[in-house]
Amino acid sequence: MIILFLIVFSFFNFNDYKSFHENKINNVKYERELENKLKEFEIGNLKELSDAKFYYTPNKELLNEIVNLINNSKKEIYLETYMLTEKRIQEALVKANKRNVLIKVILEKSPYMASNINNNSYDYLQKNWIKVNWSNKDNYSLNHSKLLIIDDLSIISSGNFTYSTFTQNRDFFIFTHDKNINDSLIQNFNNDFEWIKSDIYNDNLIISPKTSRIKFEKIIDKAEKNIKMYFQYMLDDEIVNKIINIKNDNKIDISIILADTAINDENTKKLQNNWIKIVFIKKPKIHSKAILIDEQILYIWSINMSDSSIDKNREIWIILKEKNIIKEFLNIYNSDLNN
Repeated sequence: MIILFLIVFSFFNFNDYKSFHENKINNVKYERELENKLKEFEIGNLKELSDAKFYYTPNKELLNEIVNLINNSKKEIYLETYMLTEKRIQEALVKANKRNVLIKVILEKSPYMASNINNNSYDYLQKNWIKVNWSNKDNYSLNHSKLLIIDDLSIISSGNFTYSTFTQNRDFFIFTHDKNINDSLIQNFNNDFEWIKSDIYNDNLIISPKTSRIKFEKIIDKAEKNIKMYFQYMLDDEIVNKIINIKNDNKIDISIILADTAINDENTKKLQNNWIKIVFIKKPKIHSKAILIDEQILYIWSINMSDSSIDKNREIWIILKEKNIIKEFLNIYNSDLNN
């Protein structure tokens, strides 16, 4: 009887069994390929991006521009974000859907200390026949990325798609039509949307959790003159210690702009005690996450400086070396530093 059961079970479940093991083998193979690519990564691998533009908030006109881009979309829109509460963006998505633009949205179901904040947006989009999924917690802890793709335009930012991002926060946005970046982000988005556990590799991108710490440390270790940073807080002990060691061993200039809420953090005081310049800003609210190395390599990302963000969350970073963007970033950085 048991033998008969096993024969019947195998007959009806063979394809599923085969598919499961093929996926397992492919995942192991991919992990090895990813490890090799990370080992081979060097700053010289970074490419100039086509038509990249830099924006910062507070800036209501940027919100208007994003809404207009959605309103003029032709083919597809992909949105993956930690928080979506901005009404005009939601309404524009619904209108685009009615024009037969393909729209897919991935939302975080349980943002930290705001577990229900995306529920109304999820229900509203679903009610209007937009394909919307919660992120898969089995693949990463939180979906903290901030990504919007409109046709051939990729928008990567440190800011959520909320009204406060555009009216109260200091956040950074990168717009690029670079096909290589766009293709990688769409591939990664579709994997996330289908709940496929995978991370796409691209030299100019860092997609957490797999590639973050290794790639970040590789670049920051190359600093020779200065490091300039924006963060809400500095909670990752390993990175904080690395920054202090780089400061003391290489005698380079390091400055950090933090939110005023981080003024009493233990790591903040530790950095200050090692003669690292820190400026605290109350307004605009510092929600930006960025690092500039030697005024040559710029990170713009969604990631907070914590071990959870670096090692557990879905985060998306972009690495740039465009001189015009770095110049614009330096202007706003120096303005905030001397605020």
